[in-house]
Parts: sequence; C-alpha cells; structure tokens
Amino acid sequence: MVTKSAVIGIDLGASESYVAYVGKGIVDVVQNEVSKRATPTLASFNDRERMLGDQALAQIRSNAKNTCRNFKHLLGRKLDSPDLEKEHFWSLSKLAETDDGFAGYDVNYKGGSS
Repeated sequence: MVTKSAVIGIDLGASESYVAYVGKGIVDVVQNEVSKRATPTLASFNDRERMLGDQALAQIRSNAKNTCRNFKHLLGRKLDSPDLEKEHFWSLSKLAETDDGFAGYDVNYKGGSS
C-alpha cells in the first residue's frame, strides 16, 4: 500500500492569510479562487451568504457593520480584556461577548444575529 502525504501550513495573519504545503520535496503556496497567494483575512455576512477573503473585501464598503477583520486579535480573549480596548476602535462590526464568555463579533446573518 502506497500512501501519499503532504505537510500543510496555515499562516493566519491579521490582514492576510496564506496556505502552503510541502509534497515531494517542493514547497508551494496555494493560490485562492482569484489566483492570488495572499487571501484577505476577512469574513462578511449578509441575508443570503457568508463571504470570505477577496469576496468579503469587495463587500467592505457596502457591508462594513457585518464584516469581521482582525479576528486573530480576539482569539482566547475576554471582551473586557484591557488589550482589546483598541479593537473596539478598529473593528468594523460590533464586538460582543460570545456564549462561552470570550470576545466575538455581533453580525447579522440570514436575518438573525450571530
């Protein structure tokens, strides 16, 4: 039995993210759906769908209150954490406390709040 294997690496950046893999001794940075190697680290929500990356970036002006960015800065932090004070200023969508007590975003998705 022959198995094929590859090592995958993900760089979740504050503004851009990358995915790369190593297979057969070659390192390759994966291209996204618009043939770019860097994907904007954004998520945007509306009444119909969730958009990620370049698609979310295209919605940023018309749908800023439902667009999330800099989510890397929120990971594992409580909403009342002193180091999140700056995030309230820079965040496009409203920051809120999640069900498990951590910081998250309050956005409208498919007519509801998430």
